[in-house]
Amino acid sequence: MAAANPAESLQDEASCSICLDYFTDPVMTDCGHNFCRSCITQSWEGRDTDFPCPQCRETSQQRNLRPNRQLANVTEMVKKLSQTSARPKEENLCEEHEEKLKLFCEEDQKIICLICRESRDHKSHTVIPIKEAVQEYKEKLKMHLKPVKKNLEDLEKFKSTEEKKAEKLRSDTERKRQIVESEFEELHQFLNKEKQIFLSRLEEEEKKILQRITENVIQLEEQNSSLMQLISEIEEKSQQPTNELLKDVKDALSRCQKMTFPVPEAVSTDLKLGFQLSFPQQLKKWITKFEGEELMSF
Repeated sequence: MAAANPAESLQDEASCSICLDYFTDPVMTDCGHNFCRSCITQSWEGRDTDFPCPQCRETSQQRNLRPNRQLANVTEMVKKLSQTSARPKEENLCEEHEEKLKLFCEEDQKIICLICRESRDHKSHTVIPIKEAVQEYKEKLKMHLKPVKKNLEDLEKFKSTEEKKAEKLRSDTERKRQIVESEFEELHQFLNKEKQIFLSRLEEEEKKILQRITENVIQLEEQNSSLMQLISEIEEKSQQPTNELLKDVKDALSRCQKMTFPVPEAVSTDLKLGFQLSFPQQLKKWITKFEGEELMSF
């Protein structure tokens, strides 16, 4: 990828791909790539043949390293140019060495400079260029972002489902509340109607019983009057002189014997409406049926 601006591009051209710093005594391999002499020498250490290029991996049979004085001059110019230009922002410099932060330590998860890499704290750690680290961790973040987004999507769906359930519950509850109020209003009206019917029947039954009692009382009063009159006549007859007493005495005795009255039938005051015990039980059964059938049909 091309550098962000010409200054950075020039700095990249003046930097060794092994140490990532400005060239020091740059040399050129047979394949045309440039490295610091110490960097390429250390890279080939222990080899007697087949010397690979660290950049393109092309091999040569001999240590053919040609000094690149032109590149050395260009490197010096780039160094001076970078010194005279504005310094990078403080956050791009190592706080300890004030060198440009170019590497990323994977163990410590920290951006470090070239001097830091050679220190004891990081020398044994895995260190990669910042650009590679950025690309690598972008991919990792992207990979981890997918399940997180999926979790968020699932949570949103679940939340939406629960909110719909809550709304449906409120709607169903309101509908059932209206049904209950309507049904119990009908039950209230039914009970009021039944109450009036039973009160009317009770009143009619009372009138019938009272009428029969009144008729009995009238009959008994008439009989009482007849008996009192007969008693008065007998007592008066008993007080008469002998001749008068014996006159028509058989007729008086005959009237006493004939003075009999039918005994009125006793009137029962039991209100035989048939609801004293059965009606509450029937009402209870009716309400149980209402709860079992009406409420289950919501």
